[in-house]
Amino acid sequence: MSEDKELVDEKAAPISVESISGAAVHSTEQAAAVIGKLFDVAQPDAIFGKPAEHGDYTIITASEVMVGMGVGFGAGGGPTEEGDEAAGGGGGGGGGSLGRPVAAIIVGPQGVRVEPIVDATKISIAFFTAIGAMFMSWRAMRRAAQ
Repeated sequence: MSEDKELVDEKAAPISVESISGAAVHSTEQAAAVIGKLFDVAQPDAIFGKPAEHGDYTIITASEVMVGMGVGFGAGGGPTEEGDEAAGGGGGGGGGSLGRPVAAIIVGPQGVRVEPIVDATKISIAFFTAIGAMFMSWRAMRRAAQ
């Protein structure tokens, strides 16, 4: 598919999908380029930070990178108030990426160490979720015993 074709329903306006940058996407090549932008964040320089030197030590951060996306298209038709047949369609999509530090790699005179970076917020959310699930299970068991 080297030529740029729009998706067109015979009775509807042209269907296009907005890309991340806001430009209309009219071909599979353009759609692949838009999807490629989402996955550009998963490059090695996004995973490992630029080495920082402090005296005899070099520190490199390591990050977790997640990418997600979704798209959907639809078309349909039906009668209008005047009794004519009408058709329409549309599509859309979205995506995002997230990165967070997970470890620091420390290179020094004694060798290499990997120190985890603990996310206290994530741990507290997991704790309260577990407590809530245990309470709901206990309540359900108590009701079943009555």
